[in-house]
Amino acid sequence: MTVDYRIGSQVPKWIREVIDESFAIEAEDAKKAGALGFMARALVNATLPYKDPKSPIFERRNGDYVLRMIGGNENGLPYGVYPRLLISWLTTEAVRTQSREIELGESLSYFLHHVLGVSRGGGPRGANVRVSEQMERLFSTLITAGYSGGSTHRGFNLRNVMIVDSASLDPDTARMLDEAAEAEAEEAATPEVESSRLWTPQNREDAGRWKSRVVLSPQFFREIIERPVPLDLRAYKVLRGSPVAMDLYSWLTYRMSYLTKSTRPVPWEALMLQFGSGYSAGDELARVREFRNKSFKPALKVVQQIYPQARIEVTERGLILHPSKPHIPYVASKPQGDLF
Repeated sequence: MTVDYRIGSQVPKWIREVIDESFAIEAEDAKKAGALGFMARALVNATLPYKDPKSPIFERRNGDYVLRMIGGNENGLPYGVYPRLLISWLTTEAVRTQSREIELGESLSYFLHHVLGVSRGGGPRGANVRVSEQMERLFSTLITAGYSGGSTHRGFNLRNVMIVDSASLDPDTARMLDEAAEAEAEEAATPEVESSRLWTPQNREDAGRWKSRVVLSPQFFREIIERPVPLDLRAYKVLRGSPVAMDLYSWLTYRMSYLTKSTRPVPWEALMLQFGSGYSAGDELARVREFRNKSFKPALKVVQQIYPQARIEVTERGLILHPSKPHIPYVASKPQGDLF
C-alpha cells in the first residue's frame, strides 16, 4: 500500500512529528539550535540489532567491514531505539567534554526527558525500566569492529572493547531507590516495582549531593572522539519511531560528508546485511524483497522528509548515492582538529 504523507489520517503520529521537525531543521541549522550531536563511526558502518537477537552473539557486515557483539549480561544484547539514543548521547558528551567520564543526569526522569527526548513511563515495561535494561545490556557488551583480515588502514580496528569501564552511584542510592520505587508503585496502584541500577531519584533536600556517571573505556573513547559522525539530534530523536530510519539517517549523513562522485548501485543484498535481519521469507530473493519493500523503502521515505537534500536513486539493482549537501555542515570536534 502506498501511503500519502499529505493525508493526516493515514500518517502515524511519529511520522507527523518527522514532517513537523523537518521545517524546524530547515529554519535553523543544528549548531545554532544547540542540537549538534555525534555518533560512533563503528556503529554507523554497521548497526545494532533491531529486535532481541535471542543470542549472546550478533554480527553485521558491510562489505569487508564486520561488527561483532558478544553479550556479557544475562539479559542479552542491546537492541532497538534506546541503545542508539544512548550511544549518540554518550558520543556527543565525550566530544563536547573531551572526557571519558560522563555524568548521566541527576535522575532517570531528567535523563529520559532532556537527554533521550522520551516521556517517562512507570510500570514493569515503562520507558524507565526499558532504558535501564538496555543500558545494562549495552554497557556489558563486548564489541569487535574492523575490517576482515585485520586491516587497520581505514582508520580503526576495535577488538573485544567494552563501551564503559565502570558505572557508579552514591553509597546511599540503594536506599533512596527502594523508597522511591515503592512510592511510585503505590501511586500507580501496581504490585510491580521498577528498578534502575544507574539512576536514583533524589529527594529535594538531597539534590546536588550525588550524580550517577559512567567512565568510557579508553579504546571506545579514542574511537569516538577521533572521527565521530556528526548528526542533527533533532532529526535523530524524531526518527525514533523506526530504528532502521535512525541508522539510515546516520549512514547517509556520514556518506554524504565525503562523497565526491556518484556510487555504483549498492546491492540490496549488501544493504540487507547492513540494515536488515529477521526476515522470514523462504529463499534469499524473497528475504531481500521483503527487506527492500517492507523495511528499507519506508524508512528511506521518512529519512528523505528530514534530509531532503540527500540525492538518492532507488533502482532494481540497489541504491545509488549522488554527491549531496551534507545534512550537517563541516564542523570541528575540537579546536585543534577536524572531523573530515
